Amino acid sequence: MTFARTILGDVAPSTLGVVNSHDHLIRTGAGEVYLDADHLLDDVDKAVEEAGYFVEASRRWADGGTVVDMCPANCGRDVDKLVEVNRRVPGLQVIAATGFHREKMYLETRSHWVNRYSVDTIAELLIADITEGIDRHDYSGPIVERTTVRAGVIKVASEYGRITPFENKCMEAASIASLETGCPINTHTTYGTCGLEQVELLTGYGVPADHIAVGHIQRNADVYYLQQILDLGAYLELDGTYRIKYQPDSNRIMEFRELIARGYGDRLLLGTDSGKRGYQKAYGAVTGMDFNAGVDGPRMLAEGFDRADVDRLLSGNGQAFFAFRDQA
Repeated sequence: MTFARTILGDVAPSTLGVVNSHDHLIRTGAGEVYLDADHLLDDVDKAVEEAGYFVEASRRWADGGTVVDMCPANCGRDVDKLVEVNRRVPGLQVIAATGFHREKMYLETRSHWVNRYSVDTIAELLIADITEGIDRHDYSGPIVERTTVRAGVIKVASEYGRITPFENKCMEAASIASLETGCPINTHTTYGTCGLEQVELLTGYGVPADHIAVGHIQRNADVYYLQQILDLGAYLELDGTYRIKYQPDSNRIMEFRELIARGYGDRLLLGTDSGKRGYQKAYGAVTGMDFNAGVDGPRMLAEGFDRADVDRLLSGNGQAFFAFRDQA
């Protein structure tokens, strides 16, 4: 029987409720925060408040919901804080990530351990995060102290318009870990570029296409391009809600409508990616983690989407994607 791996244990995928496929509850530091302090999300009380908004909105559609916290290795993970948030919010489940962000977020990569370790050694570290427990010190070294919190998704990422050798190495290691454990891979694209190339690279390493979700791809609102990725068998994650500085939300709604009409409604994932203080209600923003369930769902119904399609986008597709494969 397949399962989804949450930070409190393995569960039946059908229990995940509404699935926020890419978000950030806790981030305690590291390169992304160094580059932009608004990414610091180290306040447990604020995270509890934000997660509460998400669960409240999710209850319109399901018994509760799941936040996939996409903070990967050496990027400010704090699983102890993440568990505290989870335990304090009834109806919430959390999936934690291992894997890697794009090269830029590691600041000075010539001496980074990704460049010093072999692909197989890096894969072993990812596998241990998934099967044993995430390092309490976030692989920021030199001591590794395993917690009981296991990762349930692998993140990989690429730069704008290119996949660097550093990122390629991370993707190769992630592929080995995914094939060994059955853990799904959820990606970061920068401004929606390189999504097709990510899938081609990962499938070239042997990862089944339907165990890959291409993230932030809504920023490339070119349905022809999006269909090319879907035709390879991968999922698309259309997240980044209320990012008017990039494009109106009507673009995402258009993408959903067009892709559902073309028969791809079962491989579209939602997320809010509210990974900054300025994107979360708990810190004073007007929108946050509750946007998919609280705004997108009602809007799609108002614009004539079938309820079954909305339920798939909010819940069913995420429950299917975040299920481990049988080899786990």
